[in-house]
Amino acid sequence: SSSWPEGLAVSGCKDKTVKKIVRGNFTLMGENHGRPTYKRDEPFNDLDVMIYYWDDRDGKDFSGWWFGPKVGGDQVWAYQPVKDKTPPLSGWKVPYDGSVDKSLVIKHQATKKASTVAAHAVQVPGQPFFYMPGMPGMPGMP
Repeated sequence: SSSWPEGLAVSGCKDKTVKKIVRGNFTLMGENHGRPTYKRDEPFNDLDVMIYYWDDRDGKDFSGWWFGPKVGGDQVWAYQPVKDKTPPLSGWKVPYDGSVDKSLVIKHQATKKASTVAAHAVQVPGQPFFYMPGMPGMPGMP
């Protein structure tokens, strides 16, 4: 659907562990159960970080928006039970069965899809050279 945001920026989150996983930039990757799925631009410890929707086919308690390493997987980091067409911008529970963390917020953003390789180079503070994100051996973004 063209009405789905291409990119999301996740910020906040009080949980010391979860915040390292869920914060960052996410890009539209596909769809699940009629809603968009997003993948964080940088993996976390070799795990993908996905935002996805699950409908009520497995029961009402499983229906809603999730952060997890794979769509429909057993491991999840945050949960929002609404049925919105796109990921909710607030109201996320961290952990998924805990209370709502009001500091965790999502904003829509344009993705950095660029036609030229040069546009993908990133200036890292304190390092004079440019590098391509995702190159082996290069430090990930914070």
